[in-house]
Amino acid sequence: MSNCHTCDAANVCNSAHESINQMYQRTTDMGLSTIFDRHQDQQPQCGFGMTGVCCQLCSHGPCRITPKAPRGICGATADTIVARNLVRLASHGAAAYSHHLEEIIKTIKATAEGKTPYTIADENKLREIAGVVGLDNTKEKNQLAIELADVLLHEMRKGSDEMLALVSLFAPKTRIETWEKLGIVPGGILSEVRDAMTKSMTSINTDPVDLVLTSLRLSLSTGYLGLVATITLQDILLGTPQITKSEADLGIIDTSTVNIVAHGHVPLVATAVLQAAQTEEMQQLAKAAGATGINVYGSMCTGQELMQRQEITSGGFNGQLGNWLMQEYYVATGAMDLVMMDMNCSTPGLKTAADRFHTKLVSVDRVVRMEGVIDHVDYVPEKVAEQAKDLIKMAVETYKKRGTDVVVPTQKSAAISGFSVESILGALGGTLDPLLDAVKAGAIKGIVAVVGCTNTRNGHDTQGLAIMKELIKNNVLVLNAGCMSSAAQVDGLMTPEAAELAGEGLQGVCKTLGIPPVLNFGSCVDIGRVGVAVTAIANALGVDPSQLPVAVSAPEYLEQKAVADGFFAVAFGLLTHIGPIPPVTGSEMVTKLLTQDAEQLLGGRVLVQEDPTQAAQEIIAHIETKRGNLGI
Repeated sequence: MSNCHTCDAANVCNSAHESINQMYQRTTDMGLSTIFDRHQDQQPQCGFGMTGVCCQLCSHGPCRITPKAPRGICGATADTIVARNLVRLASHGAAAYSHHLEEIIKTIKATAEGKTPYTIADENKLREIAGVVGLDNTKEKNQLAIELADVLLHEMRKGSDEMLALVSLFAPKTRIETWEKLGIVPGGILSEVRDAMTKSMTSINTDPVDLVLTSLRLSLSTGYLGLVATITLQDILLGTPQITKSEADLGIIDTSTVNIVAHGHVPLVATAVLQAAQTEEMQQLAKAAGATGINVYGSMCTGQELMQRQEITSGGFNGQLGNWLMQEYYVATGAMDLVMMDMNCSTPGLKTAADRFHTKLVSVDRVVRMEGVIDHVDYVPEKVAEQAKDLIKMAVETYKKRGTDVVVPTQKSAAISGFSVESILGALGGTLDPLLDAVKAGAIKGIVAVVGCTNTRNGHDTQGLAIMKELIKNNVLVLNAGCMSSAAQVDGLMTPEAAELAGEGLQGVCKTLGIPPVLNFGSCVDIGRVGVAVTAIANALGVDPSQLPVAVSAPEYLEQKAVADGFFAVAFGLLTHIGPIPPVTGSEMVTKLLTQDAEQLLGGRVLVQEDPTQAAQEIIAHIETKRGNLGI
């Protein structure tokens, strides 16, 4: 476990991780402003924006709600403005997830046509899912893959008045009944985004209750298409995650190699680069430049995807550097030659850091553009094999310019990764019964998914790690996805040895199975994998998900995709802890609807609690209540 002792001049640790605080001191000494400095420069921040009561939709504004002016110029109340802003945030998140899904659909089709360097890695899952959606799954695998891709493309483009088939096929029946009563069973994600953005324009939909229901409906389309469909296709193409070992933190950086960072959310280009890097041609190119070889490092969700599937990446993947807040600091080591920026979370500050060193930034997705970055290798499935070589050649040329001012922290941690419903079933002998028996007996009190982003307001990974440790100490099994996975990996919580931090019951289960008390489910999109796991547990017990001793925590949520994810968890019937306080408190109605009334309507609600210990205790109390209701 890393213990941070390196703090800034104000004696305040910016990060929970010693390696990052060391690099922050290095950038400070260089006079290089980084994200923690810019956070301080922005203080104090706008209270109207933080409570959600600022409206900038028309030329009358911006309007802000105060006791003196309780309505905007058009007459909109705080309730309307807050709810409308939430719809717009969730719509952004849904749109980004749909972009990811369409990229993987195109890639599946091109692969089945023999036009990419990928192969269909999990034929069994292909046939299983194809059968569920009504296809003849005895067909030749490539033809079947094309047909499944077409089905999902059709699902994406369905009208909002057509029920999403994936909901009827994969959602618990009890959930569908609840959603039907509220009128939030969704159609295709593109239509739902269209309707939501239209509703949230000036003076079209000003009913705050309907606007919140719109966000919930949008989140369900996002969940079953942007999350579940995406992970399913990625598993078919790249392989379903299997338990594997890796390493994390900045100490994994090898200064003798050409170093490439795969940064973002979509693992397609990174996978092709890893394949190309192992060829004799590329290895010789690197060695001719004076390097010992080529290493690819993971950053944020793309790294989590690579870490999950090391059998497919097969060499050259050197581990996970960390989550999105670490991007300026791994560049500041002076040892990173090229950063591939796919969709999303590449900050403008990354360019500022790269300009002080030799690091080349390259966008590898058509939607990613950054001021001052001139190199674009926009992913095309049919061209990616050659694109991967071009990227490696760029990295080799940049390696030749690497200076001598290289400082790499020594901290690194082992990490076990690759957990999914399938790999858990494999570890348990093909059935969930051992896990369920442990829950029934109380050795595991419940399960909490600690997921999503990290941010500067909460302190980099500080809140998330505190909640995880408090939960496992109280015999609650933790699942991670997204940037919280990196937090746990860097802190050493994803090793069997971390079981020593767990309560007696959970510790015994971990030692028996040889697993950590914190299980890595992967990237942000793998939050869908958590939903699949909750569905499997609910089905095995014959109960609705809202009855389970299960909860979700996004203790350091950041951006729009996290908003869509949070609504999805609430709609799924789960207690959903969120930090920091979301921009809703300017509306008593919306705040009450999300934190109280939603529980009667959906079985799930939002818990807002910024003290991590108190948040963990409230989550544990919720779990105990659910256990009592189930009689366990």
